[in-house]
Amino acid sequence: MLLATQVPLIEARAAQALLGQFLQPTAAEPEPRRKLRAAFAPRTSVENGVGTLEIHGVLAYRPDIGDMLFDGFEDSAEVLAAFRRLEADPGVKSILLDVNSPGGFSVGGAEIADAVFKSSKPTVAWVGGMMCSLAYWIGSQADAVIGTRSAMVGSIGAYVSVVDYHRMLANAGIEVRVFRNQEGTFKAAGMPGTPITDDHAAEFTRQAQRTFDVFKTDVLRTRKSIRPEALKGQSFDGFQARSEQLIDALGGLEYAFSVSRRFARSHPKMGH
Repeated sequence: MLLATQVPLIEARAAQALLGQFLQPTAAEPEPRRKLRAAFAPRTSVENGVGTLEIHGVLAYRPDIGDMLFDGFEDSAEVLAAFRRLEADPGVKSILLDVNSPGGFSVGGAEIADAVFKSSKPTVAWVGGMMCSLAYWIGSQADAVIGTRSAMVGSIGAYVSVVDYHRMLANAGIEVRVFRNQEGTFKAAGMPGTPITDDHAAEFTRQAQRTFDVFKTDVLRTRKSIRPEALKGQSFDGFQARSEQLIDALGGLEYAFSVSRRFARSHPKMGH
């Protein structure tokens, strides 16, 4: 079984290079496919001044319809658009993020985190399942984070995963050759069937480290009490996450909704 701790945030450029099938453009999609994609858009609702946005599944920028249908992918571009619609709705006084996600691909994710951080309306993030990696990056930017005691929270880290097939293909008598421009040391690094050089490995490591550094900076701008020991890629249950200051309180969805209603009435962002 794939655990949340095994699905940390994946560095954007490496994800694009290695997993391009997850990032297919949609501009040329026919109308039926666009309608099907719209059917998988994140759900929102408004009740008593609280706008709720569900963030469920593995986050990816414009994933393929098949990945959304069969693998539970969530379109990070649609999540951002839904959040902005709630923020622009005059009937919404606070926003509740209902999160159940193991994380996903960094491309498109940092923009959601920034939108939550900069929101003119108070936000609450609630997790009853998983809020890990990219999902935690986003949820941590809320004004309050609430989770159940059995929730899985954290996995603050980034990695680049490359499958090296070149020996297997060589044994089958197949050789993949890449012809680069003279300056293109890192061009096509990770191309299936080609070996990973030391330079490539160092570049992938640099990419992962850069993404983690940004991730950590964003988390600590809102949650300054998190200890360095809790930033090593591990996940915590709700009790541990509360102890480590990754979340503010333990409670169910109704409790998170009540906090959101209270924020709608009296949070400083509302000008009271």
